Amino acid sequence: MAAGSRRGFGNTERRKNAKTGKTTGWRARYRGPDLGRYHRSFTTKIDAEAWLYAEEALIARGEWVPPDQRVARVTVTLNEYVGANIKIRKLAPRTREEYETYVERFLTHDELGGKSLRAISARDITAWYSRLQEHTGTTMSARVYGFVSSVFNAAVRDRLVDHNPCTIRGASEAPRRSKKTIATPEEIAEALLHLDKRYRAMILLAAWSGLRSGEFRNLRRRNVDLVGRRVVVDEQVQNLRGQGKVVRGVKTEAGARIVHLPASVIGVLETHMSEFSQAGPDGLVFPSRIGTPISQSVLHKVWNEARQAIGRPDLRIHDLRATAATQAARTGATIAELQARLGHTTPNAAMKYQAAVAARDAHIAVALDDFITLPVDLTAAKKRTPAPDARKGSRRKATGGKRST
Repeated sequence: MAAGSRRGFGNTERRKNAKTGKTTGWRARYRGPDLGRYHRSFTTKIDAEAWLYAEEALIARGEWVPPDQRVARVTVTLNEYVGANIKIRKLAPRTREEYETYVERFLTHDELGGKSLRAISARDITAWYSRLQEHTGTTMSARVYGFVSSVFNAAVRDRLVDHNPCTIRGASEAPRRSKKTIATPEEIAEALLHLDKRYRAMILLAAWSGLRSGEFRNLRRRNVDLVGRRVVVDEQVQNLRGQGKVVRGVKTEAGARIVHLPASVIGVLETHMSEFSQAGPDGLVFPSRIGTPISQSVLHKVWNEARQAIGRPDLRIHDLRATAATQAARTGATIAELQARLGHTTPNAAMKYQAAVAARDAHIAVALDDFITLPVDLTAAKKRTPAPDARKGSRRKATGGKRST
């Protein structure tokens, strides 16, 4: 049997033992703003009524959420929620690996990761961010902070926290270089002579097409149209932790594209394919010595030797992409045309022009021939780099002439 009392908000109910008639406790019940019915059992009537008063106050302040969700808000730690959040996100394999690395390096063993989401304040985030900056650079700090902020945004949507405590202005914005690092056509020509012959066409292609490293390292024969002077970009190779080299589609729709090449580049590429490329439609255009896509480590090793030799130790492989974009811009290419050529994800307004730029891209490739400089003899043996003392204090000047087409 049960007996109780009604009040302005909810009601309390006495719980009795059916055989002895003794009171065993009290149950408080009410209907929430979502029209659901909620209840909780207590030992005394005073405790039951106090709970009802507290629930009524939450509703009046606009802070009410279902009681079962409030339990989750208290017990779920940041590490637990991050792990669950990453699992349900639709992420590219490389992005997922990157986020897992952030968690492993900067959250799992940090005191912030062990705190409940509900208990983390803006002050906690500020203290953690200070520790983060002590252990890594500004760019990585910005990326990790932005990731953690996105996790709290998800927690807000899941109603596990009321607000995002990541409130440091500008903390997720990575510093940008004031000036793009690019190479001149003469520097590219000189660098080619300091590369083994099997890598020359690859670097030339990178510097004048703007393909990403994973895109040109995975280029197949079927992707190259020597007659049409173009390459089709639809896949890339990535190094994933625990999986090695993985071939997958490009990350975005904009990344899948056709890139036209200058005749000078096509000529060098054709010679390379006859000597070094694998046979068959799926054969790699730039295979390693063991027949797999060239690894990032090998690519960086051979390029580092060449850039040091021409006095440009600041020139990264990725800077060849910026070099290609700069040279394409010199032909008069518009922003929309450059974005299409490079495979950038573009604003909606610029994307409207993407269908119209295919013909223009071929024109850009033809115009680029006016800027290209090639060594007089690309079949020459690799140059020997002089001893460091002989090069100190001087910058090697590039020499060469334009290849006739």
